Amino acid sequence: MKLFNQSIIVQAAVVLLALAALWFRALAEPVAMQGGSGAVLYDLLAGWLAPAPLAATIAAMLLVLAEGVALNLLMADVGLVSQNSLLPTLLFVICMSAPATTLTPAILVAAILIACTRQLLLKGTLLTISIDRACTTTALIGLCSMFCLPAALMMISYMLVAINYRLYGWKDWAVLFLGFLAPYVLLVAVLALTGGLVSWWQGVTDALSGWSMNMGDFTALEGVANAALALALLAGVIRVWNLSRERTVVWQKNASVMLIYIIGGAAMLLTFRLFPVDMQLFGLPFSFCVACLLTPARRSMSRRKSKEWVHYTLLIIIFAAALLC
Repeated sequence: MKLFNQSIIVQAAVVLLALAALWFRALAEPVAMQGGSGAVLYDLLAGWLAPAPLAATIAAMLLVLAEGVALNLLMADVGLVSQNSLLPTLLFVICMSAPATTLTPAILVAAILIACTRQLLLKGTLLTISIDRACTTTALIGLCSMFCLPAALMMISYMLVAINYRLYGWKDWAVLFLGFLAPYVLLVAVLALTGGLVSWWQGVTDALSGWSMNMGDFTALEGVANAALALALLAGVIRVWNLSRERTVVWQKNASVMLIYIIGGAAMLLTFRLFPVDMQLFGLPFSFCVACLLTPARRSMSRRKSKEWVHYTLLIIIFAAALLC
C-alpha cells in the first residue's frame, strides 16, 4: 500500500488519528476497571486505578500504542514484515481498540506476550531456541496468568511452538513447567509472609468456578462488525499460509509462532464469551496476518495498482468495523 511506503511521519500521523478516533468514546465516558477477577496482579492494579477511570483509559490507550510499535519493530527485525511500514502497528491498534473501554486484562497480557514473542522468534540460520529462552517464555506466560487467569491456556500455544522447534527432550518439558511455576513460587512466598495466601486462593477458586461459555449482548450492527474483524483475521491466516510456500524455513517458523497464538486465544475464548469475539485476545496474530493480507504481491505495475484499491477498501472496512464494535 502506497500510504505505508511513505515517510514514517505520515504513517505515524495516520496511526495516531486512528487511535484517537477509536478511543474517543472511552475517553469521553471513562469506565472504571473491575476487580475480583482472581488474577492477583490485575486485581491489585484495578484497586489502585478504580478511583481514576480516566487515568486507566489513558494508560490503556498509550499502552496499546506502545505495544503496536514494539510488535512492529520486532516483526520487522526478523523479516516478517516490511522494515519501513507501520501497517502492523495500525492493525494492532485497530484490533486492540475494538471496542475501546479501559485497561483490560487482555491489553496487559498482550504486552507480556510481545516479550514472549521476542524469545520465540528466530533470526539468522538457527532453527530452534535455547533452553534459557524456553524457560523465560513459560515464566512470562505464568506472569500473564497473574493478570488474566485464562491466559494460562497460552501454554497450549507454547507447546505447539516447542513441537515445531523440536524441543522433545525431558529437559525441555521440565523447563516448560518449572518456568511457568516460577512466578507462582515467588507469589506464594510473598503472600505467605503477608498473610494473604488463603484469600488469594479463595479468589482463584471462585474465578475458576465462574468460567462458563456464553453469548454476550450485542446489536445486529455490532455482530456484523465483529464478524468482519474475525473474517479479516481468517483471510489473513489463509494469506500467510499461501506465502509460506515461497518463503525461507526461518520465515515459516517465525510465521508459525504468530499463527499459533490464535490457538491460545481461542482456548481463552472458551472460558467466557463466545460471541462477540473479544478481538483483544488475537491482537498479535491479527497485526501480522492482516498486514500480510494488505501487502501487495510483487507483480506487474498495473495489477498492483488494481490491488491497491482492494487493499484500501479492506482497510477502511476493518477500521469502520472496529468503530462499530
